[in-house]
Amino acid sequence: MESLTDKLSRLRVVVVEPTYDGNLGQLARAMSNFGLTRLHLVEGSADPASDEARWYARDEARSILDRSERHGSLLDAVADCRMVIATSRRLGRRRGPVQTPVELFDELKPWNDPWETAIVFGREAHGLSTAELDLCQRVIWIPTDPAHPSMNLAHSVAVVGYALATAVRAGDYGGLDDDPADLADRQSVEAMFQHARRVWIRIGYLHYQNPDAILRAWRKLFARTGLTSRDLRVIRALLHQTEWVAKVAGIPPGGPEEAPKELFDKHREGLRDSGESG
Repeated sequence: MESLTDKLSRLRVVVVEPTYDGNLGQLARAMSNFGLTRLHLVEGSADPASDEARWYARDEARSILDRSERHGSLLDAVADCRMVIATSRRLGRRRGPVQTPVELFDELKPWNDPWETAIVFGREAHGLSTAELDLCQRVIWIPTDPAHPSMNLAHSVAVVGYALATAVRAGDYGGLDDDPADLADRQSVEAMFQHARRVWIRIGYLHYQNPDAILRAWRKLFARTGLTSRDLRVIRALLHQTEWVAKVAGIPPGGPEEAPKELFDKHREGLRDSGESG
């Protein structure tokens, strides 16, 4: 039987701005219990080389701390990943659909994918921001008691690790999919969204005062389907063509904010008539 460490070698644990050395050591130990060996840190003051972190990690997990990598942003930490899974205890419209670890791993089986997958954990005090969740395709929620919903960071890693290991043990131990979808890496996907943001603001599709509201709906839509490299080329070709048409039409880069009022009157009237505005 293939070891968990071998099966999960393409999965990384990403922790955003960890604060406490002891928590870092404990989560490294939890990772080692369930075959996860790759730890990536996004800024934060916790020191993986501290005596406290190494004491809590114990002998079996100190190598995880030694090999940990630190990044300046979440996007840097997941740039080469094609699947990014967030963890969040807060539910809400802006956070999109959520799944328990059991539900998600039963569906995705990320250990069978031939690309990098990241599981992202937030800050000890307040988790991940909405903007950080925008960089992730899926969201895990651990169903805790509503009276005490917040979990210790290391405990969260342990629960997710247990669900992942259980799904691996229960799953198909066959090889990789013969023809897996060529999912695009997160850096390329985010570059596409930023391109869309600029173009859609210019043509008045996104409101310049709050462009991310509608853009977030597109993020959720594409997260459900998964964007391949070819999908990105098709979408960006459309964006480039739209940009060219906007230039020919004399629409400035800032869209309605910079354009003469009459340029967008017809557009606004159409939105009101269709009930899509606001």
